[in-house]
Amino acid sequence: MNLAIVISVSEYIDTRNNLPGCRKDADCINSILNKTGKFDEILFINEKLSSGKVKEKLTAFISEHKSKKIEELFFYYTGHGEFQNEEFYYLLSDYSQDKKNQTTLQNEEVDSLFRTLNPELVIKVIDACQSGKAYIKEAGAITKYFQKTIDRFDRCYFLNSSLKDQSSFQTDEISDFTLSFINSIKEHDTSEIRYKDIMDFISDAFEKNTSQTPFFVVQADYTEKFCIISKALKEYLNTLDTTLTEETENKAVEISLLEKIKRQASEYFTKEQAIAIINKLKGKLSEYKLPDGLNEIYDIAITFQENYDGIVNKNAIGKWLDDNLHEYFAKSSHTRERKDRYTNILGGLQAASFLSRIGDDTEYEWVRNGFELEVEVPFKTIIFTLNSKFPNIESYTARVVYLLSKKQIRFFYFITNFETKNWDERKLNTKIEWLTSEYPLKDEEKIIEGLNKIFAQLTDKVKKEIEEKFANKEGSKE
Repeated sequence: MNLAIVISVSEYIDTRNNLPGCRKDADCINSILNKTGKFDEILFINEKLSSGKVKEKLTAFISEHKSKKIEELFFYYTGHGEFQNEEFYYLLSDYSQDKKNQTTLQNEEVDSLFRTLNPELVIKVIDACQSGKAYIKEAGAITKYFQKTIDRFDRCYFLNSSLKDQSSFQTDEISDFTLSFINSIKEHDTSEIRYKDIMDFISDAFEKNTSQTPFFVVQADYTEKFCIISKALKEYLNTLDTTLTEETENKAVEISLLEKIKRQASEYFTKEQAIAIINKLKGKLSEYKLPDGLNEIYDIAITFQENYDGIVNKNAIGKWLDDNLHEYFAKSSHTRERKDRYTNILGGLQAASFLSRIGDDTEYEWVRNGFELEVEVPFKTIIFTLNSKFPNIESYTARVVYLLSKKQIRFFYFITNFETKNWDERKLNTKIEWLTSEYPLKDEEKIIEGLNKIFAQLTDKVKKEIEEKFANKEGSKE
């Protein structure tokens, strides 16, 4: 058997997130799949359903066919998506950030359901926006994530509409990526079309589009066919494409340009608006309290610094700014250092003295040493410090800096402990790993949630390390 699943989410509880084009997306894809005559059964969800109902329908569909031999499983999703905490989430109609796991489909969950069918070939076509955190050293985290997931299946094609930090655009009529998928079949000049042919067409269609870059992950030999383009399918595509191009495509070009400008403009904040958010964050953070248990072991101090004193390895952020395209009001900083053949041998001061005596004409070079903001802000650093009340327990800290653009805020942060030097001195453990997360300025709730998660990571780390330390003590012999 060949099975297909088509899920569209065009209406959300927060109507500002509605995606009217997604309904048309799913109608078109479902019709195409039916016209191919290839799929024995298709689960089609294109109405506003609760997440519980969607999961119920999906699970029932999988259970109905898990004892059958499945040659190909085709999965299509259009709607909002999010990549966070090393997981991709399909956001359903009743999506709530506070009930994220309940109101989304997790990619891991979808894959687990699919594996019960043991299909010979799995196709995933995902037309969704993606966002979330990534390690500094892995800016392409979502690409790597999907690359790893191919190991769950013998043969597979994953077609994704955009990169982690991009949006997937649409008009009120249809999504750009899905339209390209449709046109790849419509404009194909032979009677059979492979998945590789569809991918090639989409790649060419988005070649000059810097705002949206589809990406593909493949574990197959490129011989797998999507379908035979029958006369019935061709006639349907001609009718469909005529509707799209003659009646709406010209309008879509005009509307989409205007809509994209308006949509993007609504995401841009003035300096005053951005600073107001920063000040509001300060008020929220000042209210943080330690959870029960830890408050008996630690005193908490939350400080806001106007400089980067106490921030180690700032060069990692400078490198990120140099290595990534961005719109942040920030740049890497550099110092001018002597470049000569004596410095490594004699050391800086000795080399300078020696060179002044021999009159050597020494060259200098600019060396990156960190970063700097190009905009004035109320404070530059947020420091959470957990000061231990006991001499046998280490103190900990989380340190957060941020970058601002007209539409986004990006946090960089690390969590570490203090090492005791003597009774009167402690030293920051500088063996750190920078983490980063990005949020739109228009979504204050997500920004605050992002800071809440940083604080939770700090308290979770402290609690875990204390428990491990004393679990070992209890299990040892005196």
